[in-house]
Amino acid sequence: MARQKISGNNSEKIPSYVTIYNKIYSDIMNDIYKNGDYLPSESILTKQYGVSRNTLRQALAIIHEDGLIRKQQGKGSIITKNKKKYDRLQKAFFNPMIEYAIDEVDSIEINYNFGPPTEIARTKLAVDKNEMLLASNNIYYSAGKVIGHSFVQIPLRHIEALQVDLNRTEAVSELLNKTIFQMSYSANVSIRLVFAEDHITHFLKVKEKEPVLYLEEILYNADNEKIGRCKFYFIPSAYELDLWI
Repeated sequence: MARQKISGNNSEKIPSYVTIYNKIYSDIMNDIYKNGDYLPSESILTKQYGVSRNTLRQALAIIHEDGLIRKQQGKGSIITKNKKKYDRLQKAFFNPMIEYAIDEVDSIEINYNFGPPTEIARTKLAVDKNEMLLASNNIYYSAGKVIGHSFVQIPLRHIEALQVDLNRTEAVSELLNKTIFQMSYSANVSIRLVFAEDHITHFLKVKEKEPVLYLEEILYNADNEKIGRCKFYFIPSAYELDLWI
């Protein structure tokens, strides 16, 4: 392993926004600003804490990164310190499109079909070229606005024992968005930032090259068989992802 050159400087002063960050953080945690309430306006906060607007904005940016506030266009910043919490033992696997949405997913549109696997699906799911898959593009809405898209593939042999009526849209949606995750005992997960191309913009209604958070899961059952491949595309402003390791 190559030696790394390390340099440092311990004379740098603590930035002024750190002090104001600590004060606002403490006030939020002590319920001076209660969960679900809006923070006062920037002009009020600058007077209240005795700082410049630039210093205040730097502090609020970190508070936002910490997940304690969420900006709502035209309304200000709302306190969000009481985020969803998940019991890892009770709810090990779930659909991140639904569970990690900042606002509730109130509508899901699915478009599914059946067919043989593509070459990449054969590799990812370890299936034979003649094996049939259920494949579906799914669009997730909140308050009438698209917030995410997923593409899910499931080998039909893992569905047969479930007695799912594949002619009923509601039953297929339940399988794609809930049952397949309940069947899973482990997963191989990769996550990265991508830039929207045609196959994404079509579903997410975003501009080409717009940044999108991408997560892929290969789901395994108790026998360590690959039972599903899920590709998730999140509009970043609509999601907060907390991943268990």
